[in-house]
Amino acid sequence: MKSFRTLGDAAGGFLMSAPPRSVLTAILWLGARTHPAISMMLILVFLSAWIKGASDG
Repeated sequence: MKSFRTLGDAAGGFLMSAPPRSVLTAILWLGARTHPAISMMLILVFLSAWIKGASDG
């Protein structure tokens, strides 16, 4: 388990705090029903907010 902790810290720490399950469900639901470009944009916005939030706290 220490190796996962080390990998998470090396990746910026944002991988160690999982997003809420409801957020992942909403992304999957929207991704299945929208254009692939919109799905990709949604995922990129989510990831950037997630990374920024993890680095702030």
